[in-house]
Amino acid sequence: MLLFFAGCAGPELRTLNSRPGESPEATGLQAPDPAPAWPPPPQTPRIQYVRSIAGPADIGIKKTWLKRAFDTLMGKEDREERILRPYGVFAGNERIYVTDPGAHLLHVFDAKEGRYFQIREAKKEELASPIGVAVDKKGETYLSDSVLNGVFVFDKEGKYLREIGSPQVFVRPAGIALDEERIYVVDTHGHRVLVFSKQNGELISRFGKQGNGKGDFNYPTNIFIRNGLLYITDSMNFRVQIFGKDGSFLSAFGRPGDGSGDFSKPKGIAVDSEGHIYVSDAHFDAVQIFDREGRLLLSFGNTGRRTGQMSLPAGVFIDEKDLVYVADSYNNRVQVFQYLKEK
Repeated sequence: MLLFFAGCAGPELRTLNSRPGESPEATGLQAPDPAPAWPPPPQTPRIQYVRSIAGPADIGIKKTWLKRAFDTLMGKEDREERILRPYGVFAGNERIYVTDPGAHLLHVFDAKEGRYFQIREAKKEELASPIGVAVDKKGETYLSDSVLNGVFVFDKEGKYLREIGSPQVFVRPAGIALDEERIYVVDTHGHRVLVFSKQNGELISRFGKQGNGKGDFNYPTNIFIRNGLLYITDSMNFRVQIFGKDGSFLSAFGRPGDGSGDFSKPKGIAVDSEGHIYVSDAHFDAVQIFDREGRLLLSFGNTGRRTGQMSLPAGVFIDEKDLVYVADSYNNRVQVFQYLKEK
């Protein structure tokens, strides 16, 4: 069952007979067109497909003849620059950052300068499983690696600067979020969130423990910060939890299941400028959108490889323009959508 916006505040909801992620062909609905929107006509669209990114060329980044000649000489093929299995996404300052645990690297797409590069090492050690990524206003990149058990910081050019925490502090770090003063790291197998000082990298506090009570976690994965609130996917408790930036529990919503508004394998989380909460679900191959109280407003995406379809979606990020970036893991791409505000 899909629920659609009819407005932003107090929306009237319309129902279609399909589950989140279910193929339109299974319900007799029309298959996605080349640039799909949700909900479909005649309703007013709220989500519009924009583009897919599988490599530098998809955002207009082209190699110079000198670069092509050098790569040919070195035996480097274009497929080495393509996304293999994306997980985390961050976008800002006309750059898009994509963690790729399948290729053991971080992709950096710089549309403004027409440049693409990769980060493959930290502390002279090859990345093993880069998962979370966040970038501050200075352009410094914070990257978690769940196998190396660390969070690593790089400058704008991809040069390694320092490490946050250590393998002795983390059990298995995943999602990262930043504010002006703090670094928030989800420690999935530690069932907690660790908070570090941005100024000196020291551990300030931690919150959460394994359990299913308010503020407890069971394998949390991803985190997003918006207007001083922390939104966390508490994956194996099949819910979203919301905290103040001091780690104080505020609210939670979610339940296990395979119907609209349920969670099966919740992964990425992000929040748009109007406070709507987006949660990707790797089982549904879809992104569900909720209000702050946990009411389902809209679901977009379904299983497949075509435009707007997904296969094991993971990280989600929303930028200041309300562009929604979804790591479409097993389709080897990031899909970009636009949230359309009510006029």
